[in-house]
Amino acid sequence: YNSSARLPPLLMLAAGSLGVLPMWALIASRGEWGFWPSAACAAAGGFLATQTGPNVRSTMVNVTRSEQRGVAFAAFTLSDDVGKGAGPFLIATLVAQRGRERAFSLAMLFWLPCAALCAATALT
Repeated sequence: YNSSARLPPLLMLAAGSLGVLPMWALIASRGEWGFWPSAACAAAGGFLATQTGPNVRSTMVNVTRSEQRGVAFAAFTLSDDVGKGAGPFLIATLVAQRGRERAFSLAMLFWLPCAALCAATALT
């Protein structure tokens, strides 16, 4: 952030987009790879998945005015909590309709619009 305010959003874009690939591979493997390849894929996906959360909060602090910060964090927390509540319901519905593998593969696609929205904060 000190060298460029646009770098954290670009990190979120890269991590959110690239994190889909190892997770898709892990889902598609159906546990047939053995422990170490599956663990390496899960570690790569997990590492990329964890980049967005902390960076969203720090970016929000940097792009919102101090008098608007409470509203911004309230909206973020509300949408985050709605996602935590509605996400499992939607995935369970997808599992019932399309099967487990396809449901989780489709769910991974939702990381892409999230990554794009995170990248849009570079434009502020």
